[in-house]
Amino acid sequence: MRGAVDVSRAIPGYFTRAEAVVGGPDGGAFVVVSPEQPGPEQQLVTVSGAAGGFGIVRSVPIPAIEDVSALHLLPDGTVAVTGRLQSAGVPGGGYGFHVVDPAAGTARTTPVPYGDGAVTAFGRSALAADGRTLYLFLSVNTQAASRERLLAVDPAGGGVLAERDLGDDVAAVSQVPVGHEVAGLVARPGGGVTLAFDATPEATRRDRVPTLLTFDAQLAPVGEPVGVTTLSEGGETQAVTAGADGTVFLVVEVTEGAWIMAVPDAGGAGPVLVQLADHLYDYALSVEAAQVWALLPAYEGARAVDLTTGEIRGPVDVGCAGQDVRSMVAAGDGALLIGECNSPRTRTQMLWFLGP
Repeated sequence: MRGAVDVSRAIPGYFTRAEAVVGGPDGGAFVVVSPEQPGPEQQLVTVSGAAGGFGIVRSVPIPAIEDVSALHLLPDGTVAVTGRLQSAGVPGGGYGFHVVDPAAGTARTTPVPYGDGAVTAFGRSALAADGRTLYLFLSVNTQAASRERLLAVDPAGGGVLAERDLGDDVAAVSQVPVGHEVAGLVARPGGGVTLAFDATPEATRRDRVPTLLTFDAQLAPVGEPVGVTTLSEGGETQAVTAGADGTVFLVVEVTEGAWIMAVPDAGGAGPVLVQLADHLYDYALSVEAAQVWALLPAYEGARAVDLTTGEIRGPVDVGCAGQDVRSMVAAGDGALLIGECNSPRTRTQMLWFLGP
């Protein structure tokens, strides 16, 4: 562990929740912190890295966002905060993103309306490697039907560059819409994205198959859908992340434990890299740039896994045993973890910096 920062200090006197994190310049990070009681505004918190002594640099309020999906650092230094802007049942509500200047606090909102009669809504986002395109997946269910879309949006101006109705793509591999079975959306190095979800191939069985649908920069399908496991293996996706070369890494829960798997960009189902004995700490995954090491949660904080040998190393102690690591993302040669700890206060929201 390189450093730890109490980000709940951004909203003093309230229970808070660290929602999402992304790496920032000079080894720092940005974190969205939300109050769990009415009153204060959500905050975009800038945290310094090792050169700045691991601490909060500033905090600016952001427009309300009901459910944060992810943070993305844009080329001009602003941050895109994606997620459900309002609940599905709110008239005029939608999924979308705020582009926030972390220094000045100015913000611009780009919504993608749910449409009339929305009952539930789910979404995910991914940023292209060059930072010029933000991809959004949106699944909206009404009492009569469902509509699932993939959009490519210009984060700088908010304009829609391309849009695809995924109804036929999903129906080819699943008897039910993606909905809450969405596992992740990951960007491809040459443009486009891969959508990961748990498909239901047979209407008479509840068994699912972790499945990948890949699209190019214009949102046209690339290759065939990839079923990561077989129907008999009872797979359920727990975490998804992308490698630098477009490889999709997944943690898939199976009948006996869990597997870390790698699927080449637009290729066939990849190998099982690591077998995990239990399901307890398989819900998050980070893979470093060389794609040799991965991090998973652990009781002590995190555990390192050698993806080339399958060896699981001893845990990385973050100084708060039994903590709740909520999310982890790759950053530079290491990873950022957010979660909570009951020290020094109950439900203290923490950001941890981990390195090799």
